[in-house]
Amino acid sequence: MNVWIVNPFDPLPGDPEQEGRYAALARQLAARGHGVTWWTSAFSHRFKRPVDQGAIVAACRPLGVEVRFLAGPPYERNVSLARLMNHRRLVREFAARTPRESRPPDVAVASAPPPALAREAVRLAHARGGKAVVDVQDLWPETFRRVLPLPGPLADAALRPWRRAARQAYAEADALVGVADAYVARAVELGGAKPAAETIPLGVDVEAFDRAAAAGRCDRFAKPTGEFWLAYSGSLTRSYDCLTVLEAAALLRQRAGRPWRLLVTGRGELEPLAARFIRERGLAGAELAGFLPRESYAYLLSQCDAAINSAAPEALIYLPNKIFHYMAAGAAVLNGIAGQASRIVREAGCGIDFEAGRPDSLAAAAARLMDDPGACRAMGRAARRLAETQFDRRILYRRFVEIIERLGAGR
Repeated sequence: MNVWIVNPFDPLPGDPEQEGRYAALARQLAARGHGVTWWTSAFSHRFKRPVDQGAIVAACRPLGVEVRFLAGPPYERNVSLARLMNHRRLVREFAARTPRESRPPDVAVASAPPPALAREAVRLAHARGGKAVVDVQDLWPETFRRVLPLPGPLADAALRPWRRAARQAYAEADALVGVADAYVARAVELGGAKPAAETIPLGVDVEAFDRAAAAGRCDRFAKPTGEFWLAYSGSLTRSYDCLTVLEAAALLRQRAGRPWRLLVTGRGELEPLAARFIRERGLAGAELAGFLPRESYAYLLSQCDAAINSAAPEALIYLPNKIFHYMAAGAAVLNGIAGQASRIVREAGCGIDFEAGRPDSLAAAAARLMDDPGACRAMGRAARRLAETQFDRRILYRRFVEIIERLGAGR
């Protein structure tokens, strides 16, 4: 069977960023004997520069994965008209090139966002006699609408084609998958019921995480005995509530007792503001570590007692990548995302909830763990068990592959 993955954002094998959802899916499909063609962007969403196509092709070829790069104009901000223009160009490139492909897809797996590219992938698959799965990674244009720098009527007009594309992609897909329950529910609401409409979280490759942590051992992130280490990882944007994290650190500084350290990894438009906050508040225990290589990142997390899973409620973020990395690292989860993430943390006993946007709530939750090392270690062990038994991609993505194979068999 020939499977197309249509996703311009996720890192491919050979990319400097750690592999994500679709690389894991591609590996499992190839291991099952299926051909995989991945349609991606020639511009890196993460690094805002052209991707190293040669390195990616060289890494993908031994896996049996063919790569097709789509050209699009650069953009500097994730939320911008320039990004929308990039996605429009990707759709045009995909629509122009795919009819000439000699091996059409038996099944196309298309991510949404971007919804217009997902819709085009569904229609192309059907036109060539195949089936299509839409995998909902985020709610567009709902999320985009909240932060687009345009007056209300203009923003609505700019996003109307994307709203229509999302509805059509969900409606025309043969199956729906999503990374969180709320995403799948919204897709079904807009597109109607499907024979398969399931949540398959992002998860984590536990074995690969452990290898990276072992390889990343370094003096920079070697924790002194007795210190309490806390991590926040991810984009430094308002959507991920990262300023609340720093304000909570300022409150923790006022506490006497156990020495602590906060390590913040990632990049984003709030990085200069975060650096100024740390400097002006004299937060000697807080450090902006920047974007780390996967080995250093995994080792850092493995040294942490607890890690922060946060997002602004209006951002519509439910189960981000970071929570699964924290689990693999055996860190207790300080969770500020209501709904599914909160339910997972509470039922597994692997962390403590705090109220999003409330630095005092986060500081109090962190203080509880600092003051009770035994409880913190028990939560970390519970987090690791959860990663191994429920959220390892080797387990999670078997179901993804089954859905794809069932669709392919029913062509």
